[in-house]
Amino acid sequence: MASFNLALINPQLNSKITPHRVVPIRFARAVENFSDDTAPDLDDHGFTIPAQFCTAHGPVVGLMGPAAGQSTGPVVRIKVIRDRLSNTAQLFPTVDDASVAKIEFPVNAALNPADAPNRPGDCVFLQAATTSESETKLKIHHGSAGGPVMAECAVRAYPRLVINVQVHLVSINGVAPTTSFATAQQLFKDVGKVYAQAGVAFELAGSAMNEAVTGYARDGTVTLSNVADEENTELQTVLRQNPVAGSLNAYIFGHYFDSSATTNQLDNVLGIAFSSDNASGHPAHGTFPGCQAGITLRDSDDPIKAAHTAAHEIGHSLRLVHYANVDNPGRPDIWAHRCLMFPVVTLNARAPSSDARIDVGYGTFANGRTSAGQLLMTKPRAGVQQSDEINVLRAAQIANTFAPI
Repeated sequence: MASFNLALINPQLNSKITPHRVVPIRFARAVENFSDDTAPDLDDHGFTIPAQFCTAHGPVVGLMGPAAGQSTGPVVRIKVIRDRLSNTAQLFPTVDDASVAKIEFPVNAALNPADAPNRPGDCVFLQAATTSESETKLKIHHGSAGGPVMAECAVRAYPRLVINVQVHLVSINGVAPTTSFATAQQLFKDVGKVYAQAGVAFELAGSAMNEAVTGYARDGTVTLSNVADEENTELQTVLRQNPVAGSLNAYIFGHYFDSSATTNQLDNVLGIAFSSDNASGHPAHGTFPGCQAGITLRDSDDPIKAAHTAAHEIGHSLRLVHYANVDNPGRPDIWAHRCLMFPVVTLNARAPSSDARIDVGYGTFANGRTSAGQLLMTKPRAGVQQSDEINVLRAAQIANTFAPI
């Protein structure tokens, strides 16, 4: 990293000077609004990264590894922000180990702050160059490729993991969902944009399976009651309709009705999911059919909110808990609001929140409400339980926790 020596003209003023860290440049997500698989999120919890994550002084970004038959992964871009540096300053990106990740643009040249066709200004374009899980550092040098390092970012290449998905469209008491298979296909394309930062891709079966259940309390609706969702007969009966082995089974129906709330609420719930861990802990008993792994979603008139919800619920099927393992929106910090596993989908001003903590760069929904983010964290941090989410979910994918038992 670049270092600067500061000399005080009047040493007697020492006690009156407050030290500050000067950050001339930093790294950022290259887009705003919903996730983009070509512009991944960056985990910037803390300044340093633990030794197993490259020991970079800065954020960490995840790259998806090459698909079968390819030598490099998809090209992504990271934005370089000049906070304290002129646009005329020459900034040169380098990567420590090109066998892990390579710079696709600019190659052996300085960053250009001006936008060009398909090349937004001050962006470094990267791609993974390995099929093994590895890490390296992206560095920004001043003046030349061998000049002083002004900023650095850890880059983790993740082998591509695939989750097969079977969509089920569920009629309840003869009332079918309004969601079509084409809508579900687009929904999972958007979900893939969220998980690309973790090296995870989704492949849908070629058609939806049409399911039908009867005898429910409300037409087209799963009713939630005072029992735990793992023990809810209506919900678990849906999840047991022809689940496909080895796949993530996604069940879509019209509505949830929460009869357990103080005031009965229709469609306050967006989605509910279970991992095989949940399912194994709640076997069949009496008339209860047993808990099953998979995700359930209701109809939605907002495709962005639906995709965010599906991505969040898939996280639960992959052993992810709510941010810091808190099930209510009690933590108002910016990282909580940016995290995919924040327990609510929309952000509201709550003391001691501020506007800056609410507008965290992921846009708004169709109703104008501010969206929580889709960050999947990488850095394990003391005090933030399960802050190594990508490592947790990748291990869960390998263990097939998303698949039916």
